[in-house]
Amino acid sequence: MPNNLLIGQIFGIMIAGLITAICLYFSYRVLPRHMGRAYQDALNTLAAAAETKDSGTVGHARRVADHAVSVASSMGVKGKELRRIEYAALLRDIGKVNVPHRLLNKADALTSEEWEIIKSHATLGAEMAATVPFLAQTADLVRHHHENWDGTGYPDGLAGEHIPLGSRILAVTTDYDAMISERPYHQPLTKEEAVRVMKEESGSKYDPKVVDTFLEIVINVLEQAA
Repeated sequence: MPNNLLIGQIFGIMIAGLITAICLYFSYRVLPRHMGRAYQDALNTLAAAAETKDSGTVGHARRVADHAVSVASSMGVKGKELRRIEYAALLRDIGKVNVPHRLLNKADALTSEEWEIIKSHATLGAEMAATVPFLAQTADLVRHHHENWDGTGYPDGLAGEHIPLGSRILAVTTDYDAMISERPYHQPLTKEEAVRVMKEESGSKYDPKVVDTFLEIVINVLEQAA
């Protein structure tokens, strides 16, 4: 009997250890994956909300996010920072929900006052992101995705490497997808024409290293499709 009792105790300890291990596995492996999917769903919904106000941009946020992740990965970005860039790509235009629909889709030239309202979406989006705990980490990338390499962008006129890398990546990937998409205020460029524009504005509007990385990816895709 003592031996049976000892065996029972050992077996009980093993079962308890197994249950603990399973609980830990779910806590650190399974639950984060489910939460990650929930975050993605929430972000996609927020992106869609902004896109409904901006004609011609349906799917734009997801395409920009996919491009941004590819570029960032090629530049050595990994883990949480890579995920932060992806989330910021989906969120970067969320501030447009507070911009009048008529301005977002105006075919004629904007007045200086109207342009200031359009530009406000970057700071509005950053402020909105900052109020949500799991999105607060994206606020700086959202705020600065319209900064230019030469300091002529907005909202803060940052230049060069003072602009967060994620924002520099978003500037390139956002503009490329916008150029090849039809909008009320312009006809789409071909991919080859968009590539030419990116090359021309590398070093002025865009970070040259980001452009080189992005175009290497795009050109490879174009060559494979040819």
